Amino acid sequence: MTAGVKQTGPALFRVRVHLIDSDPEIWRLFEIDASLGLPHVHDALQTVMGWENTHLHEFLDYDPNVNGTITPMRPRRWASPFLREDDNDGVYLAEEDFALRDVLTEQAPLFYMYDLGDNWLHRLDFIEALPMKADDPTVTVIRGERRCPLEDSGGIDGYDHILDVLSDPTDHEHHDLTEWVTSMHNNPRHPFDPATYDTRTVNHTLRLALPDTTTHTKRQ
Repeated sequence: MTAGVKQTGPALFRVRVHLIDSDPEIWRLFEIDASLGLPHVHDALQTVMGWENTHLHEFLDYDPNVNGTITPMRPRRWASPFLREDDNDGVYLAEEDFALRDVLTEQAPLFYMYDLGDNWLHRLDFIEALPMKADDPTVTVIRGERRCPLEDSGGIDGYDHILDVLSDPTDHEHHDLTEWVTSMHNNPRHPFDPATYDTRTVNHTLRLALPDTTTHTKRQ
């Protein structure tokens, strides 16, 4: 098994995540408690990116779109109990049995797939490990660029098509897609803008959504 980044005590991992094939790139730089179990890492990524947690997900230690793997060990995939119910071939490991520090390495990234239909594939790269103090938040976004795509927009190609149509009032799909985006965005006070990312609001949501630091650092 590929070793995680070794730490003698509580640690924050500084991580960069980006949505693969997004152009312009949709990315975030954030710090996260390395002891968080993968189910909580999933919750964190949903908020950090801006997803709505309405679809299935999985973690992988390889890019499924690349021939061959970038890990020297046997490729691994982790999933929730719900997804594992139909896993008769034993493809998945139990995500609740692993912490981030067990699976994210200095040598190789971790991959996170959200919505196993639209297949939003994210790559997480380890930047550095920092000592974690008792009052440090569980997850903090440092910076990022661009909002994540709308749910159910058909993967990267579908989302790019939507943005192209929205930018062209003469396109025959412009009216219908504008109405669809308005209904999906559902925030009349802030019109849909693919170029924005509100770090302050995301960090406020993270404080409410994730477990208190003292709850999980005792499990070191």
